[in-house]
Formats: sequence, structure tokens, C-alpha cells
Amino acid sequence: MIRIAVCEDEQILLEQLTDDIKSILNKHSVMYSIKAYTNGNALLARGVFDILFLDIAMKPLNGLEIARKLRARGDESRLVFITAHQRYAIDAYDVQAYHYLLKPVDIEKLEAVLLKLCSLLKEECEHAVAIRQGTTVRRVPYEQILYLEVMNRKIYLHKNEETLPFYGKLDEIETTLPDTFFRCHRSYIVNLDHVRYYKKEEVWLDNETVVPLSRRRYQAFGLAFMYYLKNRGDVF
Repeated sequence: MIRIAVCEDEQILLEQLTDDIKSILNKHSVMYSIKAYTNGNALLARGVFDILFLDIAMKPLNGLEIARKLRARGDESRLVFITAHQRYAIDAYDVQAYHYLLKPVDIEKLEAVLLKLCSLLKEECEHAVAIRQGTTVRRVPYEQILYLEVMNRKIYLHKNEETLPFYGKLDEIETTLPDTFFRCHRSYIVNLDHVRYYKKEEVWLDNETVVPLSRRRYQAFGLAFMYYLKNRGDVF
């Protein structure tokens, strides 16, 4: 389900844009939830959304100020600005906006942008791990993940230059991962894309990290790694 928020301080325009979005998504049988806000502070106090439609000319917080606050706290929502002036396009770029639509919003343009975003989000969901950190949800592409470990009831997702802690169960995450990931230890899952080599009780990753390999999983890991290399064309 795609989570959408619309923030516009003019009630009539808010209702019209919200209805148009609903109509488009219903027509294309897209599962969604949608929330409407007339105030940026109310939006900031609420949950996480996948797509945000923000009017730029709002008070007391305008759309750009809201976007900066969201980005500052790590929010990765797709932003679409609604504006009456093209001059805001550069500012929209600064907060990684996906698009901006000029008022009055053209329904065909809205449909094209919305469907493109839905397709993009679907693809990301199929190739990423979604983790919740406080009020934000981050999607981490599979290829960026080196390994995951569980420690003190928290899972730590390790990337090359960043470690992301979040609450969850390794057993549950394991079932959602593709075959390029392997549970090499009760507390570790490694991404075979980043494995350089392994030996009796250790797996060496391409960033020189050493991950433990349990004895009872040693043989299964070896078979899985050889199968992975064969599929990649590295073993004949």
C-alpha cells in the first residue's frame, strides 16, 4: 500500500487535489491510503508517507521549509511541490523533490507523475529492505547491504560507510531476502555479493570485515556460495 499525504492551506484546492489523486489511483487499481493537511506542523507531527504533495506558498510554514525539516530528520519521502510559480523549481531541487506541478494542476500531468512514482516505489520495495527508525522509514537497496546482525534485541544493517540500527527480528527479515543473502550464523546474515572468501569459522567481506560462520552452517554456506558463484558465471 502506498501512503500519500497532501498539504495545502486552501481547503477547496486541498479537497480537489485529494479527490483527483483518489480518482487516478482507483482507476488504476492501486492500493493506497491518503491523508490531507492544511497545516505543515500537523503534517510534521504525523507518521511516515511514501509520497508528499506540498503546496509551496503556505503559512506559517511553507512547503520548502516543511521539506527541509523532513530531510533533516532523514525522511526519504518522494516530494511533489504544488506551486503557482516556476521560479521555485531550483529550490525544489535542493530538497531532492521528485517533481513540481503548476497551479491549476493539470489532471493528465498529475496522473503521469503519480503513476510514475507508484511504479518507482513498487520497484524499490521489491529490491530493498524497509526499516523504521523513529518517525522515518528508509528503504535500503539490497546491493548496498553488506550484512545484518542482531545484538541486544536490535538489528544492525551494515553498509560500507553507515550502520543502521532498528528494531526487528532476524528470522522475519530472513524470509523476505533474496537468495543472495545467507544466514551464516544465528546472529548474522551476509550478502553473498560482498563475500570475498570464507574459511572454517569466518566469512571475509570485500570491505575487510570478518563475520562469524557457525560450524553447523559451514557446509550449507559453502554449497550456497558455490551455487551463487556458478549462477554469476565465476565457476564453470
